[in-house]
Amino acid sequence: MPNAGAARRCGRATHVDLLTVVLAAMLCWASYTLSIWHNSRGAADSSVLGLVVGATVCGDADEELDFEARHAADDAGLSVSSGPANSRVRRALSSSGPAPAAAGTTVSRYRAPFPWPASRGVVWAGNSARGAKATADAAAAANKWARVDGDMLRFTDAAAVRAYAYVVLRLVAAPVRAAVDVGAMHGGSWAAELMSRGVVTVSVAAPWGASDGAALVELALERGVPAVLAAAGGAPSRRLPFPAGAFDMAHCGRCLVPWHLHGGRFLMEIDRVLRPGGYWVHSGAPANGTHERAAIEAAAASMCWRSVADQNGVTVWQKPVGHVGCDAGENSPRFCAGQNKKFKWDSDVEPCITPIQEGAAPPREASAAEALRRDSETWTRRVARYKAVATQLGQKGRLRNLLDMNARRGGFAAALADDPVWVMSVVPATGGGDTDTDTLPAIYDRGLIGAYHDWCEPLPTPALSYDLLHADSLFTMYRDRCDMEDILLEMDRILRPGRAVIIRDDIAIFARIKNFFTDRMRWDCQIFDGEDGSDDREKILFAAKTCCNDEDRDQEQ
Repeated sequence: MPNAGAARRCGRATHVDLLTVVLAAMLCWASYTLSIWHNSRGAADSSVLGLVVGATVCGDADEELDFEARHAADDAGLSVSSGPANSRVRRALSSSGPAPAAAGTTVSRYRAPFPWPASRGVVWAGNSARGAKATADAAAAANKWARVDGDMLRFTDAAAVRAYAYVVLRLVAAPVRAAVDVGAMHGGSWAAELMSRGVVTVSVAAPWGASDGAALVELALERGVPAVLAAAGGAPSRRLPFPAGAFDMAHCGRCLVPWHLHGGRFLMEIDRVLRPGGYWVHSGAPANGTHERAAIEAAAASMCWRSVADQNGVTVWQKPVGHVGCDAGENSPRFCAGQNKKFKWDSDVEPCITPIQEGAAPPREASAAEALRRDSETWTRRVARYKAVATQLGQKGRLRNLLDMNARRGGFAAALADDPVWVMSVVPATGGGDTDTDTLPAIYDRGLIGAYHDWCEPLPTPALSYDLLHADSLFTMYRDRCDMEDILLEMDRILRPGRAVIIRDDIAIFARIKNFFTDRMRWDCQIFDGEDGSDDREKILFAAKTCCNDEDRDQEQ
């Protein structure tokens, strides 16, 4: 509408000369046009992700939040927008072009990875912080499993790895649903092959050593394969961030882990994460020759592992399904005590065997099954809401590596099970490495993957690992434990340029973090009502990482 002042000026125009009338008419028209333009521009700017929904825009308010004193939103300076998500966040979820690199890396320009499954065979060489030459040298030293092709790194080992997988799975001769690859063979080639066969596989490597585990994990993530950095094979060796009995198979393909050192503790940790009756596969000659081979055989015998196969350099052992009658002599390690206590996930590996609970697993209680059903229904609705607000989330090939920072029972990952993505479901520690509510075993029981982590510490992963971060009530959980800004900075480190985060939390939490997003990190963000509407205190924040380091930000000004 034209503003009131302009209307009053038009009303007095009959009392003046013709020139004044013309000028007043022009002023009325200009005022009306400006008003129409302003309103249409406001509607366009309120749009961060694509559909017309109730939303709150981070930063200065354009409209007042349409609730009462509920949620303290007015005090927080938040506002509701009735428009869809804005175009810059849409681009963050769909970008395939170059973007500035994250601070702390040596990559000058980061390119969005190739979409899966093309990424299995090719990555942008310049995305590696170690550079194309270092990566190519590592590949050449490992039987030439990759080569540099212009500004790309092409993996040339698909046929060989496929044939190797056929041999290994024939020797194992048992169903395998989840596997761990110690050493991240060929930068994720083994894991990618198993995933193509329906086996959920996590690559693990230490950030040091002759094999340069950090580079291999980085390559695996660039290819769209689950991978984590872990101190397997270090001294002292830390526990792997997985629950007991998580995997059907553990694999070491020329992984250069010194299995013979420290009294066989590394193998004891493999024994812990294997399910009863699970398999350990070792291929390639031991790095330390016959001495290491003898030590491996002695350690396997002490844990009552059974040798299943030894053909063409591939050796397979099987963990027992129970420890009844397991007596490998006086040199056998002791069984770990205190198994009913909280699992200390970030402790050193102990020189003991994790006991296997004898007998069949107790039937799932009806209440637990009902809780899981309700959890699935809840997250199906929530993910549908995410996809409605950000339609790119439902488009195949846009995203690949997803991180759920507070996974609970794994409902977010389960709701995306039919999408061509994988989700690392993190169960956070709430103090000292203890898992007060350990839901990670249940996540693995659902056929998903995950890890333990304390978000007061950096995540053991390279920079630029993930396409999407999801945090459900994470900041409420950690608000009295560590600085929220430290968690936000870590999110910035591990998120790829041009990608986005989804945060579900109480509106009061957003009042604390929105300025950090908009002022410090220069991200674009918008807050939406959840699936339960505007009366619910829980809101959804979408934020897009639009610039990445101090140099880029300085150039914007």
